[in-house]
Amino acid sequence: MVSIRELQPLISEPKEELSVEYKDWLDLTTNEHRAILAKAAIALANHGGGFIVLGFAEQGPELQSRAHPPNLPAITQDSVNDAIRRYATPEFHCRMDKAKHPNTNEEHPIVVVPSDLTVPVMSTRGCPGVIAQNRCYIRKPGPRSEEPQTSEEWRNLLNRCIQASRQDMLEAIRAILSGRVEPQNPETEALRELQTYCIQARERWEELVENHPEESPARFPHGYYEMGFSLVGAQPANGRAEVRDRLTVARRIKLTGWSTFLEMSTPGWAPYAHEKFVEAWIGRSVRPDWMERDPAHCDFWRASMNGNLYTIRGYKEDGLARIRAGTIFDVNIPVRRIAEGLLFVNRFGETFDGVEEIAIQCRFTALNGRRLTCFDDYISSTDEVTLTGRATPLQVQDNLAEILYSLLSPLYECFNFFKLPFNLVEEQLTYLRRRL
Repeated sequence: MVSIRELQPLISEPKEELSVEYKDWLDLTTNEHRAILAKAAIALANHGGGFIVLGFAEQGPELQSRAHPPNLPAITQDSVNDAIRRYATPEFHCRMDKAKHPNTNEEHPIVVVPSDLTVPVMSTRGCPGVIAQNRCYIRKPGPRSEEPQTSEEWRNLLNRCIQASRQDMLEAIRAILSGRVEPQNPETEALRELQTYCIQARERWEELVENHPEESPARFPHGYYEMGFSLVGAQPANGRAEVRDRLTVARRIKLTGWSTFLEMSTPGWAPYAHEKFVEAWIGRSVRPDWMERDPAHCDFWRASMNGNLYTIRGYKEDGLARIRAGTIFDVNIPVRRIAEGLLFVNRFGETFDGVEEIAIQCRFTALNGRRLTCFDDYISSTDEVTLTGRATPLQVQDNLAEILYSLLSPLYECFNFFKLPFNLVEEQLTYLRRRL
């Protein structure tokens, strides 16, 4: 389940995207407002899932948090799903969370639209001026929710449904056959180039945090993990602006609120050009509430013109108030985060020509003495682990669970020979893809 912390950027950094729709406050006791919500949910479901954030109004180019009108009924998960059931077929269930705006302190509802529907969603009835009966709606650049008009738009919608159905089929086949796909080690030259890229990116991060206090969350005082990827055989992009545009394409599918290679709009946190790279550093102190951040929300990432990606992030466990930093290691998070990274780089790779495979390097530090959550007897006596592998884009699509299992098993074995359960990998992938 997506945490409030992961959803928070949708409120504190509001920006409409193909997977995120912002609406003003709605009165879900009226048919018109039910239809407005349902139309947005239908379009997002056909897009592959997303979020509807309520209580924001457009003021020029910006989205502004608005106070909830005192005479407006409260928005609940039941009222949200009642509106969707009234207008959508097949019916689908949405979860609703709430998060506070950091400046207005207003609590905004966030509707989480599922991503796993295997057939197009249509409207069952009409509402004048809002939604028409027996129509499909999709997300289009703008962003806006409209009917598909071209063969390409219909093809994209049907392909998404086929992919969702295909994923369910593959998961069933894996459950029956318990097949395994061993990720191969990267070729020597590809691995050497990726290692060099990661070292240089880490040195850049060290340069950025140099003037921060030792205990600053931006310096990850209790350890961090990093992920590096390279698109082997990719034809380079024509400049950093093109890299930025390709990253935007890869972000159209958003699996978590605080996603890998996150783009924020606040000056100082937004991506920028540096030397031959596109990079972003969210550990920069640019707002009064910056010190409230924890190490898991002070990312640095970098992308190159030939398709190399690097990101470094602190452990989420070290930001929990009830637990002493540096003492635990969440058994689930590495599976989700590396899966999210691989899926992102696979989408990024689709924008390049000539990609033969993806080289992978993951590094975890400051593990010594940490224990696995839910497994008190499993404590690491190893301080640092580096994992490497490679997979084709098709393997990432079809056999991600097997790739993650083989890649991550050596990490978990550091915790007193803990054997990573394959079903844990499958469960975390299901969680990540469905976000419910």
